[in-house]
Amino acid sequence: MLLGEMLLKAGALTEAQLEQVLSAQSIYGGRLGTNLVEMGLIGEDELARVLKEKLGVPCIDGSALDAIPAEVLAVIPLEMVQRYHVLPLALDGKRLTLAMIDPSDFKAIDEIGFVTGLVIVPRVCSELRLNLALERYFGIKRELRYIPVAGGSRSRFAGAALGDARPEPGSVAELGAHPGGAPPGRHVTMEVLAERLAGAPGEAQVVSAVLWYLGGEFDRAALLRLKCGSAVGVQAVAAGDEVDGFVGYAMALDEAQQIKRVVQERELFLGEFAAGGAVGGLMRAMGGSAPAPALVVPVAVGGQVAAVICVNDLKGRLAGGVFELQRVAAMAELAFEMLRIRKRIRAS
Repeated sequence: MLLGEMLLKAGALTEAQLEQVLSAQSIYGGRLGTNLVEMGLIGEDELARVLKEKLGVPCIDGSALDAIPAEVLAVIPLEMVQRYHVLPLALDGKRLTLAMIDPSDFKAIDEIGFVTGLVIVPRVCSELRLNLALERYFGIKRELRYIPVAGGSRSRFAGAALGDARPEPGSVAELGAHPGGAPPGRHVTMEVLAERLAGAPGEAQVVSAVLWYLGGEFDRAALLRLKCGSAVGVQAVAAGDEVDGFVGYAMALDEAQQIKRVVQERELFLGEFAAGGAVGGLMRAMGGSAPAPALVVPVAVGGQVAAVICVNDLKGRLAGGVFELQRVAAMAELAFEMLRIRKRIRAS
């Protein structure tokens, strides 16, 4: 059972509060529990109790982080502490107690056990407490999102001043007055995209928001859903406008090896789509021509690749846009997961 569902069933959270924190998570990232604590919706002790129940692993008390001996801290190499985000707490013979955000990360447990030659005893620790401890003991700096602010929540959740009724430039409120997207000549930020995704009532709106953003960053962009061994067109944009006839366009993955590898290996493709074959046909269906450069990333939902995003650009922006497109895909994944959670909550 997901953490949000557990908190709802336990009466620790209302459906409206869960909607609020899911929206915050889509914008700021981080774990659901961290966002709940930062927004003051639950306390760390309550979160610890629920995590213990969810994961079946004891949750450490905050006092366990107060005075960890130097010889215990030295047991795990710093590189592994940073990579797996773990903190050694106590050493009892050949047993090492380890604070972790996710005690089901068996890869981390196995590798740390192999390197240290010790039996690892995992314990759950909230993300907030662990980040504070890692900074204190190892000098691993926290991201700005983990720096406390007045009231225990982020300033953007505070109500706006009554006299400040004008929408922020480039904000979702202002964009609402421009059905076609951003006002002319104005760059749309990643944060505005996140806000649109957080408020999307359905999958169609998630897809439209993603392509609305990518249409301003690249010449062409498209999202294709995977179905029965084929990639089926959902929506495409070219020069910021929707491409007619793309909905329902289909190609067999066996005939488009670049796309098939993206799906099977869950890795991006950056290269040229040849003029012939299925990928050339895809580029033409997106309103372009082939051969042409393309960048493709997978979109996973529920642990499985469910779609791919393909972008094309003739202005040399693809290589520099790899990280950006991966980030957009991750935001889309989270938005789709939010829709699934909401649907399950309403059905329960």
